[in-house]
Amino acid sequence: RLWLCFPVALAELDVLLLQKELRLDRSVSNEPCEERCVPAVWVVSAGRSGSTTLLEMLNQIPGYEIMGENQGMWGSLFDLAEQRKKMVKKYEASAEYLMYRQSEQRNMSQLRCAFQLRVLGEINPDSNAEVVGFKEIRWDFERGLGDLKLLMEVFPCSMALLSYRRNLKAEAQSRHESLGAFPESNLRRDNEAMLGLHRAMPKRTFLMAVEDFSVAFFNQMLDFLGKKDCRYTDVLHDNAGSSYTHDWFGTRSFDIIKCKGKE
Repeated sequence: RLWLCFPVALAELDVLLLQKELRLDRSVSNEPCEERCVPAVWVVSAGRSGSTTLLEMLNQIPGYEIMGENQGMWGSLFDLAEQRKKMVKKYEASAEYLMYRQSEQRNMSQLRCAFQLRVLGEINPDSNAEVVGFKEIRWDFERGLGDLKLLMEVFPCSMALLSYRRNLKAEAQSRHESLGAFPESNLRRDNEAMLGLHRAMPKRTFLMAVEDFSVAFFNQMLDFLGKKDCRYTDVLHDNAGSSYTHDWFGTRSFDIIKCKGKE
């Protein structure tokens, strides 16, 4: 009779997954996923433009848990979404589409919910996290950051920090020294994609040129994120020059931020 227990167990597991509490501000577990205001921050960069420093600066804010790159996790999910969109468009006008008892319309609300749960399951933040997110440099700059736009639909209360360099020659040289040759024209395209997204979403994106990195500038970032009760006192410098930071497995906590009530 063990098999009779499986449907109940699986149903309970689904409920537990949906109701998993992250203690995220303004998040309500019994609302549809796309209506849950999950506080999230995405660090967007083309690489060698201060994104690792930005990641570490964010993680000094109490309650923030921003993950590093996740083997192109979101890119693979975006590719899946694009493939499904193409397949639906290809077959929806044909009799073959209905022959297999497929719905004429997809439930986009449930699909966004599934993507949200998948992202949270992949990054698996600590249960005490108040703001979650991740850093990524492998974005679809070539197609105008459509992948980031979808991510911000899936997480409607999320914000994106767009990290770039104005000095493209310096960025190209840094990439060449650490990763090999990289066309400067691609970097220009990447910057234009980020600037275009910022123009389209000025209230949900914050431009961060590495040339502007300073205590005052990072405090402006805190204001943008609504953390007016915290102030930085110093700036970290990860991946200086063409190097990489390797000590990720230790406790990376620095005395560079002061928050009211947290002293």
